[in-house]
Amino acid sequence: MKTNLERATVMLLVIGGLAALNGSKAFRLNADSQVCSNAILRGGYGAGTTGLINSSGNPNDVTIPTFVPFVEAVHFVFDGQGKLSGSSTADYGGTVFPVTFTGTYSVKPNCTGSLTADAGDNGIIHRDLVIVEGGREVEFVSTDAGLVIAGYMKKQHTE
Repeated sequence: MKTNLERATVMLLVIGGLAALNGSKAFRLNADSQVCSNAILRGGYGAGTTGLINSSGNPNDVTIPTFVPFVEAVHFVFDGQGKLSGSSTADYGGTVFPVTFTGTYSVKPNCTGSLTADAGDNGIIHRDLVIVEGGREVEFVSTDAGLVIAGYMKKQHTE
């Protein structure tokens, strides 16, 4: 009789221990790891961009007076497969104008990436990305010479 009681007690302790481990972060460390791909960016994102653009025609003229303030409110649409499109309202030194663009993007497994957007007469735009919060937010910085621009995107919930 005592043996059955001991077995039942040990069994309950094992089941209780497994339940406790199953709820702990240490036990699920690998189960929650984030691996990113192009699919993490899908749908609409609202973005705010701020920075400075070198207005000099001379690429060697990199002095403070040659930089003009730039701000932009942007709507990006990602297709989850590496293509993007969007539109924005940009303000370059007090001149406000609309911009539309199409392009491509690439996301690495470590949740970093890049995008290239063709904005027509406004040029080709390159940005490096860091995807955070499971794709709900994206931090970015321009990688084009003469631009000091950074910003963030947040996933839009249209449901």
